[in-house]
Amino acid sequence: MPQSTPSVQNKDAYMVYRVGGHRYAAPVSCVLEVILTESLLPMSDASSYIAGITHFRGKVIPVIDTLKRLSLPSDGHDTNAYTVVFEVETDSGTRTFGALIDKVLSVCDFTRNDIKEVDALPTDFAAPSYIKGVIEQEDGYIIVVSPTKFISSEDYSKINNNVPNN
Repeated sequence: MPQSTPSVQNKDAYMVYRVGGHRYAAPVSCVLEVILTESLLPMSDASSYIAGITHFRGKVIPVIDTLKRLSLPSDGHDTNAYTVVFEVETDSGTRTFGALIDKVLSVCDFTRNDIKEVDALPTDFAAPSYIKGVIEQEDGYIIVVSPTKFISSEDYSKINNNVPNN
């Protein structure tokens, strides 16, 4: 009788990237493109974690300062050289936005069992809603984020309402 091969149905692809010296992962299914960060137009009435707006494929999109959104201190070596452009589905529709990162490290497949849910973490770990869980590896942790919760509905609407021809 032939041996069955392990099922890969429970694996999902994640883009692993670095921000502020830490590793994060986001589902590849939410990533449209990774582009070089260009100059951003600041938005004075946006939340502090909004770095500004930029053009992407003929559309104006908000760009998140990932260090601020993740409440990470700047160590002075952060480059924000790249912008990950995410497209996510929410209850209020499709959102397209960018997030500043230092570097893309890899694309990896992880199973649901690889990701320790936030509920399974110690109770003194107060995780924001955009943190889905963590992946433990020999060389440290990868924090798995949920891009659908990276930018608030209020901020997204405010930016889109203040930008003409979007």
